[in-house]
Amino acid sequence: MPQAVVCVKPIPDPKHWDKLYLDHKTGVLRREGVPHALNPPDKHALEVALQIKDEFSWDVAVVSMSPPDTVKILRETLAMGADRVYLASDKAFSGSDTLATAYALSELIKKKIGLFDLVVCGSMSLDGSTSQVPAQLAHYLGVPHVTHVTKVETDDAKSFKVVMDFKASEMIVECKTPLVLSVTKEVNLPRIANVMGIISSENKPLEVVSATDINADLYKVGLDNSPTKVKELFIPEIKRKKEILKGGDPEDIVDELLDKLHETGVL
Repeated sequence: MPQAVVCVKPIPDPKHWDKLYLDHKTGVLRREGVPHALNPPDKHALEVALQIKDEFSWDVAVVSMSPPDTVKILRETLAMGADRVYLASDKAFSGSDTLATAYALSELIKKKIGLFDLVVCGSMSLDGSTSQVPAQLAHYLGVPHVTHVTKVETDDAKSFKVVMDFKASEMIVECKTPLVLSVTKEVNLPRIANVMGIISSENKPLEVVSATDINADLYKVGLDNSPTKVKELFIPEIKRKKEILKGGDPEDIVDELLDKLHETGVL
C-alpha cells in the first residue's frame, strides 16, 4: 500500500506564550508548565495526506519528536484520520536544533516506516519559524524537496503537480515520488475531527520510541551536538522620542509629519 508520512510538532499553546522564557545559560526556550497544541501549519500538511488517502487509499503515518506528555495532542492526528503515530521521545533529543531534529526524524522514518512515497511537512513551526526542517529532512532521506507549496494535484498519486508561491511569482513543478513537500496554510482547509474519529483514535496505534530504538547516532542529536548555538541573549533598549507639531494649516502639519517620519526611517 502506498505510504504517506506527515511530520507534526506539538508546540506550546499560543494562548500561554506569556509563560515561556529563554534560558539565558543554554539559549533554549523553556516550556515547563505550558500546555501543548498541534502546530497549525502541520494540520494543513496532514490534510494533504488525508485527501490523498481518501482518493487513492493510501496509508498515512504521523511522525513527531517531542516530550512524552504530548501523546494526547498527537492523538488528534489519529482522530482526524491518520492511521498510526510514531513519537520519538528521549532526553537525548532535548535541545536539538533543526538539523538534529531532521536527522532524528529521518532515522525514525527509516526504522519504523521504511519505504515511503510522500513526506508532507508544514511550512514552519510557530515556536521556531525557521522553515529549515523539511529541506534538511529531505537531505537525510535522499529525496527531492519542494517548498512553499500552495496547491497539490495528482491523477494517479505517482506524480504530483504542485504550485510554489514565492509572493512575487509562482512556479508550477511536476515531480515524481518519493519526495518531501513543505506546504503553506493556503494549500487547504484542514478537517475537524468528528465524534467517530475521536472514538476510533483510541484504538489506533501510537508508538513511543527512544533514540536507541531507532538506532540514532547520539553524537548527532541533542543540544551539545547541534551546530546552531545561541551566542547571546539581550533585551534591546527602546528609546522613545516625543515631538509635538503645532499651529499652521493641517495639511502643512501632515506634510511636516511625513517628512520627519522619512528622516527617522519609519517610512
